[in-house]
Amino acid sequence: MLSGSAALAQAPAAYLYSLSSFSGPLRDDGARVRVDAERDEVLVIYQNTIRVFNRSGMEFYSFGADLDLGQILDLAVEPGGDIVLLSYKDSRSLVTRCNFRGEPLGPIEIGGLPEGLAFHANRMVLRKERFYFASLAASSVIVTDAKGTFLRHVDLPSMMQPEERQRGGTEALGFSVDEEGSIFLTLPSVFRVYKIAEDGGLTEFGRPGAVPGRFGIVAGIAVDRRGNLLVADKLKCVVMLFDKDFGFVGEFGYRGPAPENLIVPEDVAVDRLDRVYVAQGRRRGISVFALAPR
Repeated sequence: MLSGSAALAQAPAAYLYSLSSFSGPLRDDGARVRVDAERDEVLVIYQNTIRVFNRSGMEFYSFGADLDLGQILDLAVEPGGDIVLLSYKDSRSLVTRCNFRGEPLGPIEIGGLPEGLAFHANRMVLRKERFYFASLAASSVIVTDAKGTFLRHVDLPSMMQPEERQRGGTEALGFSVDEEGSIFLTLPSVFRVYKIAEDGGLTEFGRPGAVPGRFGIVAGIAVDRRGNLLVADKLKCVVMLFDKDFGFVGEFGYRGPAPENLIVPEDVAVDRLDRVYVAQGRRRGISVFALAPR
């Protein structure tokens, strides 16, 4: 692994700032970060509260503590500004549409599921009027239209090679969907990133190791507007950048106390201005980086 000036010289992103409120930088551990591309805002989920940040990284609104929706697990922002929440209550996964203030407008019922397929999800992505609901423990994804009507089911374990399934489990830590509808899942047990295309084609990449471009414990994943992949590695404390053909471009972060360092990065998101948001552990909050022009 590179360090010091050599690492900084080759870093594909530069540190900008940390998400903050008027009382100082955010200190939440293991938060979930989502981007509202239409309004250049960032939403952070932590302990059933959604905190909203402007384009300068300052919190200006929060909601969620008084909602009777159980545990809030994820969210997506519709083009018109309504916020869709995924939650878990009374042993059920719930999908609820709220207005921009977080006031519930009504449920989205998931219907038309094939017999025997249950709806249990802990992650959600909205792309081009389609919802993608993932159960990370099963590496399984249900795709619906904007009204919640079932379209297709993706079961990654059934697509994997038998030796991969037997290597240590099939639980995913990262989940994302690109603009073309391709689904990405990271499986730390096999040191792999999997891509399932809209037509069902499966590709994968990743190898374990300590050198740049190899994986330790892969976690969150995001896809930028050019199709590049950003993969967080909790063990190496970096975010790696790969091009759309899975070629390694570089990495940034590196464990340490400086603002540009990362500690146990878990979740990652990227906006249309090429700003990267990295949620960390150890009360490091969420750091924001600018991708270098390519």
